[in-house]
Amino acid sequence: MKPAGARPIAQVFVCTHARRPDDPLRSGCGAAGPALFATLKRMVIDGGVASRVWVTATGCQGHCPRAGCAVTLYPKNEHLVEAAEPDARELLRAALTPRAPP
Repeated sequence: MKPAGARPIAQVFVCTHARRPDDPLRSGCGAAGPALFATLKRMVIDGGVASRVWVTATGCQGHCPRAGCAVTLYPKNEHLVEAAEPDARELLRAALTPRAPP
């Protein structure tokens, strides 16, 4: 094992996990996640920040909102729910904004 050469300043993890229709959690991630993921990917590429902000599709993050999807911003360790495609610009801004000191 060795360290990777590239290191982003931020990473946005977007849940795209689709649950079965009979699953009692009925998460919205499978419905909203793929569109949000695609929009964020396009924004970082078009904005020239793809090497600084990585956007990653994930499986379940454990939050399972009924509407929208779960998103985690790293290194801030911010866990968000009910995120959807219209939130993409705000999520990207939040990912690029330095974390406030405690």
